[in-house]
Amino acid sequence: MTLIISWIFILGLIVPDLSSSLLHCPHRCHCDDEKLDVNCEEGHLDVLPIALNPSIQRLVIKNNKIRIIDSSIQFYSELTLLDLSFNYLFNIPDRTFGHQRKLQQLHLNHNKISTISNRTFVGLGELLVLNLRGNLIDQIDALTFTPLAKLEELNLGQNRIASVGLSVSAFVGIGDLKILLVDDNLLSVIPSAETFKPIDKLAELYIGTNSLVTVEDGAFKVLSELTLLDLRSSLLPNVSEGTFSGIENLKSLNLADNRFVPVPSAALAVLRRLEELEIGQNHFESVPAHAFRGLPNLKRFELKGSLYLRRIERAAFQTNTNLESIVIESNKALTVLEEATFAGLLYLKHLSLRNNGLERLDEGMLSWNSLRTVDISDNPINCDCYYSKLLQRLQSASR
Repeated sequence: MTLIISWIFILGLIVPDLSSSLLHCPHRCHCDDEKLDVNCEEGHLDVLPIALNPSIQRLVIKNNKIRIIDSSIQFYSELTLLDLSFNYLFNIPDRTFGHQRKLQQLHLNHNKISTISNRTFVGLGELLVLNLRGNLIDQIDALTFTPLAKLEELNLGQNRIASVGLSVSAFVGIGDLKILLVDDNLLSVIPSAETFKPIDKLAELYIGTNSLVTVEDGAFKVLSELTLLDLRSSLLPNVSEGTFSGIENLKSLNLADNRFVPVPSAALAVLRRLEELEIGQNHFESVPAHAFRGLPNLKRFELKGSLYLRRIERAAFQTNTNLESIVIESNKALTVLEEATFAGLLYLKHLSLRNNGLERLDEGMLSWNSLRTVDISDNPINCDCYYSKLLQRLQSASR
């Protein structure tokens, strides 16, 4: 008995209490023992630290030189957040995260990962956020994300995923997904309704910066709960009258940096609940009267950087009486705002006409009731007596 007690005493001296303190904090890392938080951002690490407190809950090792995730990750089974972004990871071995059953956020963005499978994420049944942005992934196979039953946000942006590389069953098993980013890939068509069906609770879809060229009628119709759609920079020449059918609950739409020649008024008209619209960097030469006639709830409008835009007609926003913010900037060919362009917009608080080609503004172009800020800088406006009076009124409205 005495011998056994002696051995226990000796072991107590040799083996520290791993759960009660952060054992070794690597150079250039910050270790918070109370918050159970370790931050090794830009710590010049090339391997995962192995002597941290196994009870840590947040481990940030971004901007390092780590190439592989070895078995040492299994020691940190209490993690709720793991950030390995901006490293040199080439692949994730199967079942790497098998012990991270409490993990809620996993950030693997901006590495060099080329392949993932349904074995990659085994054990991550509590994961809510998965960020794979900025890798080299070119294929998403069927059932890839099935271990992630509670996933709410999936970022696959800035990869090399082509339409043929996206399985019809790619999103099966993640029915609680709310946010999906597949922007800046190599998609040539919108994924099919069958592909979207397993994630029909989606609220936000970012699918811009792809070479879509065309969008078929009802392409998003199974996503009836969608509130945000980003189609920017997709080479779209137009959208048809039925493009947005089925997503009438949409509140935010980005169509900037495409190739629209006329404003797609008919397509937009079904979006009666839309509150935010970005439509700059397109090819239209004018914004005609009643261009947004079907958008009575529009609150924020942005039109920037359109090279061909020359005029905005007086009744362009006549039916958008709930507008609160209008940003029309950096349209160098825009020389004409017809009289009373913004008249009747009684709730308009913020108006920016900065950096256009405007030579003259009329006092009657808008209502002055609610205005808080007005920016007309960097326009070649003729400074005459009339303009001086208008400037005084603009300055007064901006106070």
